[in-house]
Amino acid sequence: MTQSITDHLKSRYFDIDLHPAWISEGCRSATFPIWNLSGELVGYQIYRPDSDKKKKNDPREGRYFTRIKDKKVGVWGLESWKFSNTLFITEGVFDACRITSLGYSALALFSYKVSPSTLAWLRIIKASRPVVAVCDNDTSGLKLASLGHASITTDSGDLGDASEEYVKNMLTHYK
Repeated sequence: MTQSITDHLKSRYFDIDLHPAWISEGCRSATFPIWNLSGELVGYQIYRPDSDKKKKNDPREGRYFTRIKDKKVGVWGLESWKFSNTLFITEGVFDACRITSLGYSALALFSYKVSPSTLAWLRIIKASRPVVAVCDNDTSGLKLASLGHASITTDSGDLGDASEEYVKNMLTHYK
């Protein structure tokens, strides 16, 4: 029997009591709202664990489909803002989930190529708290690294695939 979408999300460190999402067991999908800093809904990301990972331009296909209004600051994970002084930034929701599951603040930016508005916002945030980019060990991850005061590049390729011990050791330097 196939695992429910809710159980699948929990296995990826998604806390359904903390993070908002619209979950469809029938479609085996989850839709994550993307907010700006004023609480305005500016986009969404649809996640389908059973679909192909290749990027598609059709919101009904592909594992991920992300839509953010042009030139808007759009992030996921603001509900974790209060967990720690250090803010971790990641490309994706599940990397941010992994970090928040250990009690740290983490935001998903959905890309290394963020809007000018998001870059301006990050400059303001960096003036008041440490910002650490957690990056995959690939080209886009290395570009994301330039957005923080410091960066952590995961050896395992993706934070979601790393061991619990590895992730805890990686984050302890930033309490």
